[in-house]
Amino acid sequence: MQFLHLLIVVGLALLVSAGSVTIRQKSSPPEKAGTGRRRGIAYNDPKFVHLFNVENNQMGWCYNWYPTSDETSTPFEYVPMLWGNHDDVTRKWASAVQQAANAQINSPTHLLSFNEPDICEPGAGGSCMSVPSAVAAWNQWMQPAKSIKEKMYLGSPAVSNGAHGRGLDWLRDFITACTSCSVDFICIHWYDAATNVEHFKRHVDAARTVAAGRPIWITELGPRGTDEEIKTFLDQVIPWLEASGDVHRYAFFMAREGFLVNAQGNGLSEVGAYVTYWRSDGQRGFTVEPE
Repeated sequence: MQFLHLLIVVGLALLVSAGSVTIRQKSSPPEKAGTGRRRGIAYNDPKFVHLFNVENNQMGWCYNWYPTSDETSTPFEYVPMLWGNHDDVTRKWASAVQQAANAQINSPTHLLSFNEPDICEPGAGGSCMSVPSAVAAWNQWMQPAKSIKEKMYLGSPAVSNGAHGRGLDWLRDFITACTSCSVDFICIHWYDAATNVEHFKRHVDAARTVAAGRPIWITELGPRGTDEEIKTFLDQVIPWLEASGDVHRYAFFMAREGFLVNAQGNGLSEVGAYVTYWRSDGQRGFTVEPE
């Protein structure tokens, strides 16, 4: 009987131990963004965000690779980002997080972390962080935000779709190493030819393995090609994304002239209109012609 009692105690201890690891690495998953509101706007200039605030738009959130929105309000949910571990962003982080929590007091608050830490080439836009330095920065800056409110959800570092130690390899190593990190959803990027739709889908499938049940955000989605090629890509990809229950949010790169904004900077481009009006049920919802 004592032996049986010992087995029960040991078994319970193992369950508690295993549960604690799961809790440290994965918090309760965020709620799915509302129907038709998974699509986001990646921007640098805040005036371009308002171009998407049109009747029947399908946009729901925005971010600018920065802790603050550069203006008092945006027409969409603003999601702060801790771009890297440099002082110019970390010194603003705590106040920015509190501001976001206060602004969304009755709804979930989402935070994004390090932008392409797996990319180190000058001018490529990556924050260039080793896994150990990213773990240290997360524990110093990201993890404390978790205690601010119950529905505070933290996004993983946003990795490229590179290979050989970059991209998902880097992210897998980070999640494995950061045992004290409450990573609620994972963030990925994808850049390639607009004709390579199947490659994009395979990349998202590979990300699902790394996510291990966590929701996925695609914070930079950059198909390259002619406008017609990109629109064909959107015709296939947007309905697929909207039907994917684990892809909670995605943002095409990006809101600026020559991309989602027209060359004059005063309206949506043809591709921008596609992104803005494609309905969440997979039907084209264009009601306004692009300028």
